[in-house]
Amino acid sequence: MRSVRPLLLSVLLASMLPVAMACGKKGPPLAPLRPSPAVISDVKATRLADTVQLQFTVPTGNADGTTPADLAYVDVFAVTGKAEGPLGRALTVREIETLATRVGRVEVQPPPPEEEEDAAPADPAAPPVVAAPVDARPVQGTVVRVEEALTDTLRTTIFEHPDAEKIARVRAAAGDEIDEAPVASTEGSGRTLLWPQPQPQVSRAYITIPYSTRGVAGPPSTPLAVPLVPAPLAPPAPTVTHDAASFSLTWTNPPGVQVPLQRTVTEAAYKEAVAAGNADAALPARPLVTYGTPHTYRVYEVPAPGSTTAASPVPVNTAPIETASFTDPRMTFGVPRCYAVRTVEQRGAITIESPLSPPTCLTAVDTYPPPAPTGLVAVGSGGGVSLIWEPVAAPDLAGYLVLRGVEGEALKPVTEAPVAEATYRDTTAQPGVMYIYAVVAVDKSTPANASPESNRVRESAR
Repeated sequence: MRSVRPLLLSVLLASMLPVAMACGKKGPPLAPLRPSPAVISDVKATRLADTVQLQFTVPTGNADGTTPADLAYVDVFAVTGKAEGPLGRALTVREIETLATRVGRVEVQPPPPEEEEDAAPADPAAPPVVAAPVDARPVQGTVVRVEEALTDTLRTTIFEHPDAEKIARVRAAAGDEIDEAPVASTEGSGRTLLWPQPQPQVSRAYITIPYSTRGVAGPPSTPLAVPLVPAPLAPPAPTVTHDAASFSLTWTNPPGVQVPLQRTVTEAAYKEAVAAGNADAALPARPLVTYGTPHTYRVYEVPAPGSTTAASPVPVNTAPIETASFTDPRMTFGVPRCYAVRTVEQRGAITIESPLSPPTCLTAVDTYPPPAPTGLVAVGSGGGVSLIWEPVAAPDLAGYLVLRGVEGEALKPVTEAPVAEATYRDTTAQPGVMYIYAVVAVDKSTPANASPESNRVRESAR
């Protein structure tokens, strides 16, 4: 009987031959990998009365970690209520696009093209390159802001997923109903008994979605819930005064404002007070107990009433303050300065500010003379009297007036214009006449403010 092993081996080799030959063939090219933009993870929100201001950073990379981002624009969506599907699942991109309200879109500049290492040098004879128009779109990595005005419709139209009612019927038929009533506090449970029970808090959830240049959506951001509770009341118009170095504001606490039982004192504030010679400076401390929601304040510089400029109110203090007073060291004379104040309430990570208070405007008038010069010395010599004194440190110093007179007469300026240097030689002094000299400093105001006289000296020319 002939063995079948060689026959089987031949068949096996024959079946593998086309495969081995096919390994050398070039197949169809694979589609290039085009990742989607990375998720936006730094969305922040602030409520200014009935306006929500959103802030986030334009992505600089893709979801797979590559850079720069394949990014064309970022859309911002919002729903009132919980941004979730049935059974608490997260909404899909498609659901967000079709069921949520698009608040705004941020168009993004494409990244600059990569420079070629072996690029040919520019041809001097070539016509000049016309500069491209300025692109107002933000670049990747820029912090951008989007605003939404809250209306009564937005506040009351609560989002409900279209499948929620169907899921509820199925669960009810299966006897799987959920009791969503609040659980009453019981002794020993560790819960705080609140009475009356707090009303459910309605929020508006904001979601950002980046899109590639092909229109492919990146991952949605985690919904950021902004409470729709009433904003705190605004303070009355502040009282504004000024001195030579700063503006001072004070105002009255509006009704219902809760102030901390103990004022916060930072380490820096304590050291500053001690350095200023305040022996009774409060030690660094932070309140441990507050009643209700403590409120703070933020000061804004606003356009003057009737101003035609489109400038928006600008916050002056970076961190909210706990006291109803503020000092602005940005002193400018002769220019109207208008201030308004907002009451600030912190709700978790969200800051809610009141409407602006009525503004108060003040134009500071410079009635503050520079300090008097000191150390005046006079030396007489042939042909005149040389004077020298200590220079005055003043930001608006215009110079010095040298005064001269004789015994029994008022001193008068030797020159009409101020001298810039802290020295002067009087060449008009008559030899043998005993003169009395003094110096005053003057500023750049109109009319100029003059300091008190320096010390007086007596000297004559030889």
